[in-house]
Amino acid sequence: MSDDLDVWMTRARDTGDQEAFALVVEASHHLLRATLLRETGDPDLADELAQDAFARAWAKRAQYRPGTSPRAWLLTIARSQLMDHHRRQDRDRRHLKDVVRQELLRHLPEREEPAADGARLGALRICLSELGEDHRQLIDLVHGRGLPSEVAADELGIKPEACRQRLSRLQRRLRECCERRLEGQTS
Repeated sequence: MSDDLDVWMTRARDTGDQEAFALVVEASHHLLRATLLRETGDPDLADELAQDAFARAWAKRAQYRPGTSPRAWLLTIARSQLMDHHRRQDRDRRHLKDVVRQELLRHLPEREEPAADGARLGALRICLSELGEDHRQLIDLVHGRGLPSEVAADELGIKPEACRQRLSRLQRRLRECCERRLEGQTS
């Protein structure tokens, strides 16, 4: 079987034979998915990453070296996809903090000192904690995961226009809540 995989992968590499590559995918899919499932614990994510790995393998098939293990080559690509996924997640988490900070700084009166930024972030954290679960979910989808409002709307089962309106109202509500809390601290 291993020799067959190498033959099929070499044929896919040399001639662009999609049927040969399909045989490699069929013989390797379970291994890749099981490996990714063990790493992520999420069946949907494991499927998505495996699909991405096979798509990348097809695109980079010219880099396959005949005589090596196609499964090992595919596992390397799958692990690379997993690392890319983790990097995106980390970047998205950092992005949320930057978005919140920029939003607060944008509304910071010019006469205030930047040291007030910490108080504003504290007020924002309190205001976020007071939101209902559905509102926190919307904020997380758009600002935490960086999804466009249309995609967030689809995940929430609402129309894109309704999502944009909710988001706008939520941001205004958070801004007003922060201002009230900050005014209460200075009084």
